[in-house]
Amino acid sequence: MRRESKGLAMLITAFSLAVAGCGSAGRQPLAEQRPEGVATTAAAQPETSPPSSPSEDKKDVTGAFDFIYPDHAPSAKHPVNVPLTGDPWKLVHLADYGVFDSLTHVVAPAEDDAWAFGWAGGSNGSPFALRWDGWQWVGSALPSGVKGSVIDADSSAPDDVWLHVNTERASSALHWDGVRWTVSKEFPFRVWKIEVLDRTHVWALSSDETAVWSFDGTGWREVPLPDGVHGLAIGATSPGTLWAIGTSQEDLQSATGLFRSDGTGWTRVSLGGIFPADDEEWYLRLENLVTGGEDDVWVFGSRAGRPDGSGEDRPRNFPVAAHWDGRSWRAVTVPPTWRLGGAVSDGRGGAHVIVWPADDEPSSDIHTTSILSLAADGSSSVSVSEVFGGRVSLNALAVTPEKIWGVGAAYSSDVSLSASTSAVYARTIAP
Repeated sequence: MRRESKGLAMLITAFSLAVAGCGSAGRQPLAEQRPEGVATTAAAQPETSPPSSPSEDKKDVTGAFDFIYPDHAPSAKHPVNVPLTGDPWKLVHLADYGVFDSLTHVVAPAEDDAWAFGWAGGSNGSPFALRWDGWQWVGSALPSGVKGSVIDADSSAPDDVWLHVNTERASSALHWDGVRWTVSKEFPFRVWKIEVLDRTHVWALSSDETAVWSFDGTGWREVPLPDGVHGLAIGATSPGTLWAIGTSQEDLQSATGLFRSDGTGWTRVSLGGIFPADDEEWYLRLENLVTGGEDDVWVFGSRAGRPDGSGEDRPRNFPVAAHWDGRSWRAVTVPPTWRLGGAVSDGRGGAHVIVWPADDEPSSDIHTTSILSLAADGSSSVSVSEVFGGRVSLNALAVTPEKIWGVGAAYSSDVSLSASTSAVYARTIAP
């Protein structure tokens, strides 16, 4: 979104006045895409603050907040919370929790209750949690001593939220019971994905073993995958039905398959020939799985080109998607100009997918993202979350009947700078 420099000056002035008038009614927090005259909330400090940046005179690199809004004093950098109104996407929270901080996962067990999880502090940093209380995002303390990167999160109710944190060789399963966070289990391996159906049906997919770990409300047990299959994604549609994407080889660049379990064993699922068969040049690479119910399963991936061995050209990949309606699989058209990221069911037979331009460098840690919405009738639309003066890279989505949450990071518009600041976006869903 392009604006004149005068708009930026007005935006910074509004933020400075907001800080000066902390606690007064009608203050204007720092946020882009805010219609003139829209009332805003006070930018309150979190009740339990996540890790914060060192003081300005001690750190060598400043956060993206400083690059995007360079003219305010360090004392002005309170978290910004904006009322949840407006369409399409609106910035509702922006705050620095470290020089290279980013929110990576979000869950929304209720309209007035959501969690966002992230990482701050570089290689020696820690995970942190924010909670939406129906009005603003505030910090929530995780168990002391927990280190590592947030790998996945899921929930079934406001008092049943799960978070997995990985170190180099292990993983911690953390649980929120409505009062506090506790460590449910320490795994001697890294977890790749988790799935939470209800309080007695929770699964953790190992990235190192050919197995899924299942929690029944009292303890964890190992559930083997099909012989030799390494899991890439899991999803549940009922207590007795579990879906998994996996590869039968240790090389994660090899062809993949879709499997389904009824609780007694696994069977390979046929997609009904909706995609071309693998050959010497191309293969189907499934990567993500989203479940909305027994008649609502999405798989995402790519039609991937095989390397020719020369290393001169990077194989071309074309995004693919398919939907199960309870009776058959249907291929869903995805524009080839996109690469696919995190996805979530929209609860209506469709899905929302984070996408970025296909010509971006695949190994890049930062992508300027958009959101591709796929409807049950096969139609699609693209929307964009923006921040004035910077770039937005979303990592995860969550959906409730009334809104969509998106979490990630805002970066300076200068592509040579990788410092980030945590950001939360929301979009109101039309009735």
